[in-house]
Amino acid sequence: MARMARMAQMAQMAQMAQMAQMAMSIKLMTTLAQSWIQPLRLFRNLWLSAHNKQKPVALDCQAAVGYPLTLYLSPWQSEIPFSWVSLVNGERVASGEFLAPLGIGWELLSTDAEMLMSGMPEAVRSVIQAAPFLGVELAQVCGQVKAAQELASSSPLMLILLVERGVHESWSREAFVRLLAKRQAIQCSAIGLPESKACAKLLRRCALWPMSRRDIPALIRTLQHKEDTALLRHHPSLNLAHLVFLTRYEGPRWSGLLVLIDDCLVARPTPAGTSAWLQRMLTDTSRMLPTSSLALDRVRSATDLQRLHDRLVQRFNAGLKNDNHHALELQRRHGDYPTPPLQGTENITPITSWQGLLGEGQRMMHCVGSYGHAIALGHLAIYHLHHPQK
Repeated sequence: MARMARMAQMAQMAQMAQMAQMAMSIKLMTTLAQSWIQPLRLFRNLWLSAHNKQKPVALDCQAAVGYPLTLYLSPWQSEIPFSWVSLVNGERVASGEFLAPLGIGWELLSTDAEMLMSGMPEAVRSVIQAAPFLGVELAQVCGQVKAAQELASSSPLMLILLVERGVHESWSREAFVRLLAKRQAIQCSAIGLPESKACAKLLRRCALWPMSRRDIPALIRTLQHKEDTALLRHHPSLNLAHLVFLTRYEGPRWSGLLVLIDDCLVARPTPAGTSAWLQRMLTDTSRMLPTSSLALDRVRSATDLQRLHDRLVQRFNAGLKNDNHHALELQRRHGDYPTPPLQGTENITPITSWQGLLGEGQRMMHCVGSYGHAIALGHLAIYHLHHPQK
C-alpha cells in the first residue's frame, strides 16, 4: 500500500510539472505573439493600403539624419491613418500607430503632404497647421478616433492640449477614447487645468493661431491664472494670440489689454517682432507711470500706447533738472554702476555711470534713464551708438 501511495504521489508530481511547463510555454508564446501584433498590424495596414491603390508613402530620410533611414507612412485614407514603419538598410527598427511621434518634423512631409492628407477634413488640417510640431500625432488621433475629429471642429485647442499630454504620458488609444467620452471639464483636469465648465468654454471659444511646443506649458499657466482667465472670459473674440501674449507679458492687466493685442497682433498682418515690441512698450510705459495711475485703462491701440509712452518720456527727462541729485539717488538705491560686459569701439561707447545713463536718456530723448533697476540686476547694459546716430 505504501508503495502504491508513493507511485501515485510521483505520478501527481510529474503531472504538475508537465502542467507548469505547458503554462510557461503558453506564456512565452503569448509574449512572442504580443510582440509581433503591432508590426503585423502595421504591415497588414500597408498591404491593404497598397491593395486599395492608397500606397504607403516612402520617405527617404538619409539626407536629414545621416544614415540610410526609410519611413513608410500610411495616408489618411487607410485602415490605420499615419501609422508608420522605419527601416534601416531594409530592416525594421521601429514602428508606431497611435500618439507615436515620427521623429522628423512635419515640414519634411510637405512634398508628400497632399498624398498623405487626401480626404482629410479641413478642421483637422487647420489644427495641424496651428501645431505642426504635433502634426503626425494629431493626424493619428483624428484618423483613428471619430470623437477626436469632432473635437477638432468644436474645441481645437482642447484637442491640441490633450494630444500633447497624451504623447507625454503615453496614453493608449483605449484610454484616449474613454477620456473623450467624458465631460470636457474632466478633459480639462486631465491636461492640468481647473475641472470646470468655464475653463472648457474658454478653450472652445479660442480661435487657433500658430504656436510652438514651448508655448504649451506657458498656456497652461495662463489658463490656471485667475486674473488672466477673468480677463479672457469677457473678451468677445478670443484668439490663441491673446493667451500666448499673456504667457510672455508679466506686466499689469486692464480691461483694454486684449483690445490692444487685437489692434497690434490680430486685426491685420504684422511684421516679425511686433509682439516683442508690444511687450517692451508696455513694460517701459508701466515703469514710468505713477503707481496709482489709471492712464493704461484708456489705451486701446498701438497709437494710444505710443502717445502715452512718448508723453511719459518727455515728463521723465524734463524732471531730471539736477542730474547729480537723481544719480545719487540711483547710487543709494542700487549701488555702484555695473561694469559694462563689452568694451567700446569707434562706433559704440558704453555707459559707465548713473549720471551718464540719465544724460543719455535726455540727449537721445528716450526712456533709457528709467532702466536703473534692470541695469543694476545685470539684465541690461546700455551703449551709445555713434554711427549711425540713434
